[in-house]
Amino acid sequence: MRTAIIGLQWGDEGKGKVVAYFSQFYDCVVRYSGGSNAGHTIEYKDGAKIVNHLLPSFYKGKDMELIISSGVVVDLEVLAKEIEEVKRICSKFPKLMISNLAHVVFPYHKLLDEKIDRETGIGTTRRGIGPAYVDKINRIGVRLADFENLDIFYNKIEVLKTFYQKIYGIEVEIGNIHDYYNKIAPYVVSQLEIIDNLKNKKVLFEGTQGVLLDLDMGTYPYVTGSNCSVTGIQNGLGFPVQIDKSIGVFKAYQTRVGNGPFPTELFGSEADFLRKKGKEYGATTGRPRRVGWLDLVLLKYAVTISGVDELVITKGDILNNIEKIPVCVAYEISGRKKDCINNIDEIVDAKPIYKYLNGWNSINDKTFLEFLKFIEDYLGVKIKYISYGPKIEEIKQI
Repeated sequence: MRTAIIGLQWGDEGKGKVVAYFSQFYDCVVRYSGGSNAGHTIEYKDGAKIVNHLLPSFYKGKDMELIISSGVVVDLEVLAKEIEEVKRICSKFPKLMISNLAHVVFPYHKLLDEKIDRETGIGTTRRGIGPAYVDKINRIGVRLADFENLDIFYNKIEVLKTFYQKIYGIEVEIGNIHDYYNKIAPYVVSQLEIIDNLKNKKVLFEGTQGVLLDLDMGTYPYVTGSNCSVTGIQNGLGFPVQIDKSIGVFKAYQTRVGNGPFPTELFGSEADFLRKKGKEYGATTGRPRRVGWLDLVLLKYAVTISGVDELVITKGDILNNIEKIPVCVAYEISGRKKDCINNIDEIVDAKPIYKYLNGWNSINDKTFLEFLKFIEDYLGVKIKYISYGPKIEEIKQI
């Protein structure tokens, strides 16, 4: 069984908790794209709390393998510290494999990210993810394999020093990068070893961010630097993969970090109420997230381009005790009503048209189940699981 779990909004849907929950039924979890811009918070009833940025999400105490594949860009400092922190929390650290073909995020990538973000106003996490991918495409990137031969490594750094100074006006400094590499070196293996290791195993692929941030299909240019959907798996693994099931995760309302269009966005006291109730602050940046009501038009777009087979809804409990729940079922664009979009650029000028559904006091109420049925009928895909509360144990099948 090979299953992919992906986010269907702008990230922060609660994928980390969902992946960690499902991971107990699999042999290994694979991160195939993105970098330390991810922030997956996983809490347990015993009080343990793990925040993953680069490590795949996993169920604490379960004997499993974690794989960081070649499509991920790795911040060695973040990863080394994350491994130490997880080892402190978990008495049993999973087997970890990191591809030697993964590219490395350096301090100069973060400087460039910040410089570009100031000029463009895109609102990135400034973690250096995009610039690291650009170096990869420009064929001047540094991979983990390059650390094994210092002559190759420093020859590449000399090229980068000249390039970054001439093109970007940035000084290339590597700091104590080798110290961090030495800490993660025991886990670095060849990509072929990773591919071979996945054979005849139950594999869970963890998507990065959400499909609305996908480099190709998202709200460009306000997107991330990689493919967030199922389509990124083969690129990020370098090997053909047959996915048996795709699970899409979405929140009962919408959130977004950074700039870009957001048709159902709330402002003022209404936004403050939802943000505080949902604790909508970035696990990576700490920034308050933009919040808004559930947008079924965008969700249907995400379901269509991702081809998910079933759904998980998260944070329905956050909307408890609200008398009427607005749900966007169509847009008004240039004076015309549209209940679907063929081009995501259309949402820039979209005005949401809401249907107001009856609220609920508990996710066990009949009206909450009616809310779920309304979403299923609109999307044409079944909601199979409900995630409620912050703890990993708080997920149930319906």
